[in-house]
Amino acid sequence: MAESAHLLGTFDEEDCTYCDGDLVTGSYKDNDAIVCDDCGTPAVQLW
Repeated sequence: MAESAHLLGTFDEEDCTYCDGDLVTGSYKDNDAIVCDDCGTPAVQLW
């Protein structure tokens, strides 16, 4: 699980490619993910 957190952390605070929002650690469809804090689009999702 620590490897997953490290992987997700590498994308945290990057810019969203779909809008002007920032990418943050969160969840998407009950999976750990990096999502845009503005539009909610997932950039990375772990199953």
